[in-house]
Amino acid sequence: MNLSFIGLYNFRNYKSLKLNTGPNINIIYGKNASGKTNLLEAIYMTCKAYSFKNPRDNDLINFSKNEACILGTYENNCYKDNYRIEITRNNIKKYFINEQKTNSKDFRQARHIVLFSPVDLNIIKNSPSDRRRFIDESLSNIDLSYDYYLSQYRKILMERNKLLKISKNMSLLEIYDRELSKIGSKIIIMRLIAIKELNKYANKHYQNLSKNDRLKTTYLSTIPLSSNEEEIRENFYNFLKLNQYKDFQRKNTSIGPHRDDIDFKINDKSTKAFGSQGEQRSVVLSLKLSEFDLIYKKFNDKSILLLDDVFSELDEKRTLYLLDSIKDTQTFITTTEFKDYFKNLNISSYNIEDINKE
Repeated sequence: MNLSFIGLYNFRNYKSLKLNTGPNINIIYGKNASGKTNLLEAIYMTCKAYSFKNPRDNDLINFSKNEACILGTYENNCYKDNYRIEITRNNIKKYFINEQKTNSKDFRQARHIVLFSPVDLNIIKNSPSDRRRFIDESLSNIDLSYDYYLSQYRKILMERNKLLKISKNMSLLEIYDRELSKIGSKIIIMRLIAIKELNKYANKHYQNLSKNDRLKTTYLSTIPLSSNEEEIRENFYNFLKLNQYKDFQRKNTSIGPHRDDIDFKINDKSTKAFGSQGEQRSVVLSLKLSEFDLIYKKFNDKSILLLDDVFSELDEKRTLYLLDSIKDTQTFITTTEFKDYFKNLNISSYNIEDINKE
C-alpha cells in the first residue's frame, strides 16, 4: 500500500499543502528549519495516528490557527482509502477513514511505516531504555500480541513496585512474582526471536554500508536465558526470589525485561564505546532496514520508509547502496541539498520552498 496524496491544513508551519507523491523514492530537500521533518511527521501520523515527536496537540497546530487537519490517501492495487486526522486547541483528535469516524486503534490498521530519525542515534549512544524502546516498537509493528503482553507486564510491575514501597505482604508478593515471571518470560522469548532475525538482516545491510565489517546484535538479560519459555519463566521466578531483600531495600524490581539491554558490536568491538559517528549512524540505519525486512517477511507487504536527514555522514558509495536497496520501496527522504547524481536515478524530488509557498 502506497501513499499517493498528503494534504496539510494549518499543521505546524504549513498553512496549506497538497502534494501528490511518487510510488518509489521521494526526496524532499531544502534549508534547515523549513518544514521537511514536519512533513515526515504528518506522513507518519497518517499511519500511526500519533506523532513520533511526542508533542502536545496544540504544538501541531499552526500558531495563528485553532485547528489543524492531515489528509492521506493510500492506494493498494484497485482500491484507495482516505485517512483524515482533525486536531483542535481543546486537545481533541478525531480520526476518519473514508469519512467514517473511527478510533485511533482501527485507524492504524493495514499500514506499516518505518522511521529513521537523527534522534534514533540514541539507540546506540544513550541508556538501555532507548534500546528497549527500539525493540519494543519494532516488535509492536510485527506482532500485536506483544503490545498486550507489554501492557500487562507494566501493570503487574507497577503493582509489585507499589507493594515494595509500602508493605512486606509476602503472600501478595508471591502472586505478583508468579504473574510477572509468566508474562515476562513471554516478552523475553519474543525479544530473543526478533533479535535473532534482526541480527541476520542488519548484519547484511551493515556489511553493504561498510567495508564488509560485521555487525552483531546481542540481547543482554538480567536473568539466565534459554530457548525454552518455561525455563526462562522458572529462572525469572527464582531470581525474583533471590533478589527480594534487595528489591525491598531499593523499593523497586531490580531484574526483568524492564531492566534488560541490547549490545551492538562492530567486528567484536562495542559500537557505543568505539564506533565513530558515521559507524553509529550506519548501525542504526541497518537496524531500521532490518525492521523493514521483518515486516515484509511477516505480512508480505512493504512498509513506507521515512528517512530524516539520513545522508549525513554517509559517503556517495553508501548513499548509492542505500538508494539502490530501497528503489522499489515508497520512501520519503529529507536532505539539505540535492546531489547531482540524484538526477540519474528514478526518483521524485521536491524543493520544500516550492511546495510550501502558501
